Amino acid sequence: MSAFANRHAISRAVFFLALADRCSPPDRDAFEAFLEAAIVFGRTAIHRLQSQFEAHPEWKGWFASLRGNPSVEFFRQHRDFILKEGPPKLGQIIGFNPGITAAQIYYFDNPDIPATETVRRHLAALAQLVRDAEVRFSNAASR
Repeated sequence: MSAFANRHAISRAVFFLALADRCSPPDRDAFEAFLEAAIVFGRTAIHRLQSQFEAHPEWKGWFASLRGNPSVEFFRQHRDFILKEGPPKLGQIIGFNPGITAAQIYYFDNPDIPATETVRRHLAALAQLVRDAEVRFSNAASR
């Protein structure tokens, strides 16, 4: 994912995800804010592609092909919830273990998979989609 410029939405999502990973359990508010920012920037990557390439004749078909993609849907659903309703619905593991990070106590669907890992997995898949689209539509525009 590091192949993107610093100000690219994917780079911003990676940045905030790394900040979330560094939070300790008492820093839960910061952890949640960083996780939300990573999700918002992840979704932003698709919006920026749309702004850049929607005039391309193949854009509509490519964009329609994203429907049902688990990673695109993850970012769409969670980003929409964050912007329109509130913080994402996360599970929390309650207990006392002094050696853990905040990331290890939050999860989306499975308590064995930290929330940051879920976002990271979807972000990696989204980053590949974005890379492919940038190559596809930039090359086509330069012909």
